[in-house]
Amino acid sequence: MIVDSVDALGWSRSGLAAIGATRFGDLYTSEAVLAAERSGIFSRSWTLVASAEQIADGRYVTACLGGAPTVVWRDADGVCRAFHNLCRHRGIPLLDGEGPTGRYVTCPYHQWSFARDGSLVRVPQPEQFPDLDPADYGLHPMAVTEWHGMVFACPAPNPPDFEESIAPLAERIGDYLELPLVEVGRVDYRVRCNWKLLVENHVDVYHLWYLHQASLAAYRHPSFEWEWVGDTWCSDEPLKDPSGAPDGIDGITEAHRTGIGAHLLFPNLMVVTTADYLATYDARPAGPEHTDLTLRVRSHPDADSDALIAAVRSFLAEDVKACESLQTATSSPHFGVGVTAARHEAPIRQLHSLLRERLAV
Repeated sequence: MIVDSVDALGWSRSGLAAIGATRFGDLYTSEAVLAAERSGIFSRSWTLVASAEQIADGRYVTACLGGAPTVVWRDADGVCRAFHNLCRHRGIPLLDGEGPTGRYVTCPYHQWSFARDGSLVRVPQPEQFPDLDPADYGLHPMAVTEWHGMVFACPAPNPPDFEESIAPLAERIGDYLELPLVEVGRVDYRVRCNWKLLVENHVDVYHLWYLHQASLAAYRHPSFEWEWVGDTWCSDEPLKDPSGAPDGIDGITEAHRTGIGAHLLFPNLMVVTTADYLATYDARPAGPEHTDLTLRVRSHPDADSDALIAAVRSFLAEDVKACESLQTATSSPHFGVGVTAARHEAPIRQLHSLLRERLAV
């Protein structure tokens, strides 16, 4: 038991102070706390940045990982690559958003050009740089891996082993991963709340009875089962009437066909599985009180993408509204977390334990 605890999630006053917070609500509003999270968590974690479909046909996708501007694309040989999205001349980002790369990537500031393998291939007015060796000024590479049509990157010089990190999740959803699923729909959100509120909500079992009493009414909440395996939270919940389950995707297990799965790969990759789809949504901090969220739905190629997106958004919209409302309270001097449910909110307590572990407080 933490003697100096200021809330039911285990934070102490000294732990808060160590990351620049003076009160519990600062966890959700403070620039200093977010800076600590970017440095201690996001800069050292694998992050989903794109789908294979997004970087097909010579296209690129940008992201910001732990404060590091990032770009992913395929080189001329089709190999997936990630780089720090910074020109080696003056450091301006080379690209923005997503789109086609062309044969070369040219800086918008002084038009230094780079090949898709990251090498520097052209410098305007080379006589101005008599001692420049192009071999010394290629783009800085970043660790990247493709995993069943999903592209992950990590800005750390020595990233954690990806296969080891993903293993618990892969074991739970392996039947989906063995199938030729594709991304059939994608929606980008800017959510007006701290990223942790969205993740807390995802692992909160208690709210299912109430916030989602209509959208998830078909599921048997008392039979909800969950567990933490290292940095991965996994859960499954059956339908009240399994006989009404859709045929769904061919090749998944009967348990997946007749229930719903909700999983989390720490810190921010949320996964939902049903008979019809595998969906991911990742909470990427855009500021202390704003989060970028990308919903991606994977299914068989001829799936009704609009219907699947609508199915996920039916409950995700309720979650987003609740988290945005909760954010408005975090600035109050009286904001805090009281007693939490013994079993149903235990995943939130463990989530905050992992946060403190990564932040070393």
